[in-house]
Amino acid sequence: MSTTSNGTKKITEATPTRTARRLTRERLRALVRELVLDGHPVPDWHSHAACAGMDEALFFPVADGGPLGIERIEQAKQVCVGCPVRNTCLADTMARESPTARYGVFGGLSAGDRGRLYTDLRTRAFPLDDASDESGAVA
Repeated sequence: MSTTSNGTKKITEATPTRTARRLTRERLRALVRELVLDGHPVPDWHSHAACAGMDEALFFPVADGGPLGIERIEQAKQVCVGCPVRNTCLADTMARESPTARYGVFGGLSAGDRGRLYTDLRTRAFPLDDASDESGAVA
């Protein structure tokens, strides 16, 4: 701030203000591409999905817990029930997403559901690896 010749104070610099960033549809799409698709374009199969053209916010609830979060997740899962590309969506998401950054509903499963599925699949795969080691086979 500086003082003018008549003694009033004049703001000469912009003061930092806190502004809440609104999550717009475009920002949400960019965030999904960045985190889930690693910046790649949306896959071709997406245009055939039951969710194509719907508000993406339904599939990314603010919280996974609580009555509102659970209700939103269930609503999103209902969209996926009859989706013709549900399995492709789930497989593509599980192949791309980071285990430490799971979020949203994809392929009819919430982030928690996909985490449990990933753990279950991994648990089933390790005994197969151990069995081949015991057979004396050379890798």
